[in-house]
Amino acid sequence: MNIIQGRTDCAPADVGYDASRLGAVNGFFTRMIEQNVIHGVSYRLARRGKVFAVAALGGRHYKNPGVPMQPDAGFHIASQTKAFTAVAIQILVEDGLVSVEDRAAQYLPQFDGAPYDGITLFHLLTHTSGLYPEGSIPDKHHIGAFDHIDRQSETDGKSTDWIAAGLRSGLRRPPGTEWQYCSFGIMVLGAIMETVTGVRAEEFIINRICKPLGMDGTTFAPTPDMARSAVIFNEGNEKRLGGIERGDPIDDGIWDVMPGVSGSLFSNTADLVRFGSMLSQWGRLGDARILGRKAVESLATQRLFNIPDRCWGSAENDRKYGLGVDMRRFPGSLTSPGTYFHEGAGHSVLIVDPAEEMVCSCVYPWVGGEWNADCNGRLYNVMWSGLI
Repeated sequence: MNIIQGRTDCAPADVGYDASRLGAVNGFFTRMIEQNVIHGVSYRLARRGKVFAVAALGGRHYKNPGVPMQPDAGFHIASQTKAFTAVAIQILVEDGLVSVEDRAAQYLPQFDGAPYDGITLFHLLTHTSGLYPEGSIPDKHHIGAFDHIDRQSETDGKSTDWIAAGLRSGLRRPPGTEWQYCSFGIMVLGAIMETVTGVRAEEFIINRICKPLGMDGTTFAPTPDMARSAVIFNEGNEKRLGGIERGDPIDDGIWDVMPGVSGSLFSNTADLVRFGSMLSQWGRLGDARILGRKAVESLATQRLFNIPDRCWGSAENDRKYGLGVDMRRFPGSLTSPGTYFHEGAGHSVLIVDPAEEMVCSCVYPWVGGEWNADCNGRLYNVMWSGLI
């Protein structure tokens, strides 16, 4: 298997990592590619704020294995965007503009009334608002928030009150009683950000997080050059990126109006490791200060206890979650207690282990879009096995 190495800041030994274990990392991903589980991978590892391993294996195109994955390939990071939104909310908390205990109704009139007036920013950040999740419930005939929004926009176009339309989906559970993944709820946080800052939520995230960290490849609007070298996951992704590459006008209707804070960022492993390293260094990276230590601690502390998770067929009775980040540990995990992460559509992940100051950014598109739990869980152990 051809391995394309990227530029690093230091040797593995300089940050207490056994370089020989990178052979095991590459061997693990080689097996996953040869077994037709994934069609390629790009990964980047950092410790103590320094990148010590960068590599790409396999292909970056879902149906053309002859197009090699590159270490700097960009990709739509999907729900990893939510981690940026969580950091943005913490910035507003530090600035005294919001509290996570505030009710959404304090900022958005659509929530001012039963049964929504008890929903707080905490509930939205932790997916415990009670709002219906998308694509993850047994209620087959229920109309979800995004379907309501699409239907209303057929009449009202971009002037649609998307929050009011989405709330027609109703509550599935009382706030604070069940974990149920809700992207609509994260978009509501984007609307709150816009209310208190007076600027688009996307603009706030870029200006307050990405630019200070030097994340030049991270954007809500990828350029033709970015699209040309991007990871292609599936047919829909290929069509959209192809249009961007050609410079075709893209009109997403009401989705252009809604905050893209739930899943619209485009980035690469280099930038994502910088974001993760900032978190592992308690809000700072080099001369850039994004958050204070206490705000990062608040973000990355388990906040849910004995809250059940019934999404995607789960029967988990005690869902581990922070303020916008996943805090579960897979059985037998070699990561430290307190490690947190966020996935993006199952094909990419950012992992932060604050105890070891270790960060991993990895994109590994599945063959046929089929999620593989073994690959997803075991990559942690292989990568963390090199810590000295």
